Amino acid sequence: MSLSGNDRTENPADEDNDDETAQQQEQDVIPSFPMLDQVRSYLTQSELSFQVNDRRTSWLDASTYGSVIVTLTLTGHASSYKTFLDLKPQDHRLAVYIETPVKIPMAQRAAATEYLMRVNYSLALGNFELDFRDGEVRFRCVIDLEGSALSQEMVRTNVMVSAATTDRFFPGLMAVVFARQSPMTAYEACRNNNNQATTSSSSSHGNDQDGDNDDGQPPQSEPNITVAAAATTMGAQ
Repeated sequence: MSLSGNDRTENPADEDNDDETAQQQEQDVIPSFPMLDQVRSYLTQSELSFQVNDRRTSWLDASTYGSVIVTLTLTGHASSYKTFLDLKPQDHRLAVYIETPVKIPMAQRAAATEYLMRVNYSLALGNFELDFRDGEVRFRCVIDLEGSALSQEMVRTNVMVSAATTDRFFPGLMAVVFARQSPMTAYEACRNNNNQATTSSSSSHGNDQDGDNDDGQPPQSEPNITVAAAATTMGAQ
């Protein structure tokens, strides 16, 4: 399934606003730079609604001051997810964050952590994080761009891998937290419930569903397999 958006305007607060005026107002606040241009181009061509901000958000620490944050919402089979692209041109880094829509209760954070660590050990790209202060769970995937230039395909790969991975393992997290399922049982259920595209691709390469080789390193084809799976499962809200 191709991604689609409700509005191609970057700041769709008022449908009656003139598109050119809104874009000009944004340009007056946030200067253009190559990383942001690539992100804008990919999201616009994918018909995704998004907003661009040059201020910190609540979950970013003080070290991210000056970052440009692109926000949007992605919807999968399991839920909808706030998505943040954190652009740091001076540090040559792009980070993709997928925020899950629940807070883990204090009593269930140990079990949730075990589940997330089991998942993280199997991942080729990115990782889940749990904030013990408030129970927030998010997925993070970071690109180091020093010595290279960001492309639209790189943006697509990291957004889609992050979104698909979050949507694949979110039901297991809910089973651990609210159905009191054991972390191992929930992980195995999500692992074995991967979609047919990933399973058939992994089988053709002689790998298991987590994409680990005998030496513990992910195969080179894993990002493409995951992106192909994401394209069939993720949409935009």
